Amino acid sequence: MSGRPCAHAHASGKPCGGFAVSCSEHCFAHDPARAAERDAARRRGGRAGRAATLPDSDVAVRSLADVVALVEATLNDVRAGRLDVKVANAVGYLANVAIRAIQQSELEAHLTALEAVLEPERQDTAARWRGVKR
Repeated sequence: MSGRPCAHAHASGKPCGGFAVSCSEHCFAHDPARAAERDAARRRGGRAGRAATLPDSDVAVRSLADVVALVEATLNDVRAGRLDVKVANAVGYLANVAIRAIQQSELEAHLTALEAVLEPERQDTAARWRGVKR
């Protein structure tokens, strides 16, 4: 940067307000000699702001084995450079959420089974207590 103001004037007559680049009267945005650089910078900026995505997938995540397979595939994709680390981090976080949900579901199933086994005994105990006069 040279510290000189850009020579470009907007349609309203107001000056650009940017600073001229070295060896030019204009700033980067208005220098006619830098049109190709400007276009390339716009394309890079557009790609940089784009969210990283994965191809369509219908991976079922219903068991711990499914989660392990998902994490393994994600790890291999990151190592091979096919997957952005930010996406892999999101997959890892969601895999952790899935593990907790699976564990909670298994715990609820075990609890329901135990309650079913213990319910007749609870009813017998309650009936015995009702039969005892105080």
